[in-house]
Amino acid sequence: MTHPPHGQPAGPPPGPTPQSFQYQPHDPYGHVANGQPSGPVLPPAPTFWQRWGMTHLDGRPRQVTVLLQALWIYLAALVLSSLLSLAFSAVIAAFLDSGVGFAVNLVFSLLLAGLVVGLIWVTAREQLGRLNFENPRLTYHIGLGILGLNALFGLIGAFRFVFGLIQLAAVGLAFALIFTKPFIAWMRERPGNQPRKAPQSRPLPGEDFHHAPPQQSPWRDAAPGPGHAGPPASGPTGWPQPPR
Repeated sequence: MTHPPHGQPAGPPPGPTPQSFQYQPHDPYGHVANGQPSGPVLPPAPTFWQRWGMTHLDGRPRQVTVLLQALWIYLAALVLSSLLSLAFSAVIAAFLDSGVGFAVNLVFSLLLAGLVVGLIWVTAREQLGRLNFENPRLTYHIGLGILGLNALFGLIGAFRFVFGLIQLAAVGLAFALIFTKPFIAWMRERPGNQPRKAPQSRPLPGEDFHHAPPQQSPWRDAAPGPGHAGPPASGPTGWPQPPR
């Protein structure tokens, strides 16, 4: 072992340098290095395509996104087939000098398009409870059932056959998705999908909540305490009589 020369302090021992526990005052201004965030980093806001189900959104089940995409495909096919049908109705109306068929076709197309947009809105915004159905899936049963009937009728016409096949495939895919476990869990867990009003219990026939029978007090049949004298025993009162 070698000793340092006389008059020179000994250097630090070899090995890792121990940590310094010196007090560091709190910096109220929170100085950070340039280019680094000074607070919690929030996730970016969803885009228009993510919000309305055209692309995947974090936190939304994949089945819900695919159902929204199927509804958008149905809407696109409906718009194209409706334009062809309206053009054909306009030609017939010009020959027959009557626009009744054109007006009926226009109103029917607008109603169907509104139904598809409504299904997209309640699904993307998670607002199935606005219809106040006890079972939120009933919304899809009614809406997809009407859209499926329209797709079946579209198979009859020659101009709408291809669009009818696309619409029927989209409805079938949507029906299959609403019975999957992730989709059912999504309907149950999201508060907006639950009915707004709780189901109220109705009185049975012959009963009236305003004239309900009075309830018996629970203290009536309670046992008396140790210092409480019970009621007098029933029996003849007065002096005891001798036996006859």
